[in-house]
Amino acid sequence: MTPSERWPAILLQLEPDAWTRAADLARALGVSERTVYRDVQAMVEAGVPLQGVPGKGYRLPDDYLLAPIRLTRDEAVMLVLGSAYAARNFSGRYQAAARAAQHKIEDVLPPDDRERALSLRGSVPLVPPSVFGDSTTDGLLRQARHALVEERTLMASLAHSSGNGTITRQIDPYGLVRQGGAWHLVGYGHDRDRVVHLRLQRIRELEMTNAAFKRPASYGARSQGPAAPPQRRVRAVFAEPVAADVQVPPSVEVEARESLSDDRLLVTLNVDHMLEVMPWLLSWGRHARVLEPRALQERLAAEAHAVADQYESVPTLLD
Repeated sequence: MTPSERWPAILLQLEPDAWTRAADLARALGVSERTVYRDVQAMVEAGVPLQGVPGKGYRLPDDYLLAPIRLTRDEAVMLVLGSAYAARNFSGRYQAAARAAQHKIEDVLPPDDRERALSLRGSVPLVPPSVFGDSTTDGLLRQARHALVEERTLMASLAHSSGNGTITRQIDPYGLVRQGGAWHLVGYGHDRDRVVHLRLQRIRELEMTNAAFKRPASYGARSQGPAAPPQRRVRAVFAEPVAADVQVPPSVEVEARESLSDDRLLVTLNVDHMLEVMPWLLSWGRHARVLEPRALQERLAAEAHAVADQYESVPTLLD
């Protein structure tokens, strides 16, 4: 467990009306008391107002926690997405606060909504406004995210490949992925009866319809049995033809990227839950192979079979 993971874990153990000893914190976190002392000192220096009394332990100030509030399920799911994004883009006390908020909300969500939030976190990348330098494309990204959350069919008007006129596609959006420098909307194309990639730069207009759809298990990532424990590290190898184009979703922390001798790319990621990277890994099809964890290998294999079972022949995720 890294310091950035221990800080929110410490905050989750503390209460304003009770003292918690360093020995109890060490036991709960699986670290030494000396590590707890160092982390608490670092948190105080970063501005976290922890109170400590020798022989009694630590606690939070009475005014540090807000009064209880009631959230709808949609509100909670959106806060999970936002707190995960904040945790990736801040450090110190604010990263700890974002991670603690994320875990608190996940813990009280019903299982179906928790799975939905985790799956959306990997399918709906959050990027800063105007990241494309084009307000039109930014608007399309917002519309696509909205349809992903609502699970509503989109009508997409695309520039014709010939450069003359436009064509209309009906698509059930499954996720947004980035390949190379381009973003793609991935989903079931009604006209082609298979999974397609629509390059966002080709889309001229998106219209969300009233037609609802159910995202298939391969992207919704529902458990077929008891949920496996969260995995912190994911290692995957990408084949040489796509190695240069691999862009990791902005919400995922990259620990290392290594070019292998045969021109393949080895990527090591740190994730809160393997569902975060499921849609992204699926989008690379046979060009991506997971080395660890084994639970993710098994989940991907099961989802690949589930995708194949939905079609007469196994589709490719590359349009």
